[in-house]
Amino acid sequence: MLVEINNYVVEGLVDIKKFMSVMVAVVVKELGILHLVTSFKIYKITSNVVTQAMGRINDVLVKVGDVQCNMTFMVVDIDIYDILLGLDFLIKIGAIVDVE
Repeated sequence: MLVEINNYVVEGLVDIKKFMSVMVAVVVKELGILHLVTSFKIYKITSNVVTQAMGRINDVLVKVGDVQCNMTFMVVDIDIYDILLGLDFLIKIGAIVDVE
């Protein structure tokens, strides 16, 4: 799916197994918001992979279709989708997931 951040369109994926949304460092640099990244921590980002995050970035305006909200992202320097929107995004927009 396409996700718009600061008038910049990136490829994203919604993953309901991830509690926190993730943005790759390359995208943060391209957006010119690297200076907003704070707090280095180690996070488990997939079922078997633990990585050092560059930090977090708060209050990023995210737009998916007609839905928009401010999000906090964990910033990582790995090769995944540009953005993974996690359960935090779905809760924030009030989404209802119907597995059927």
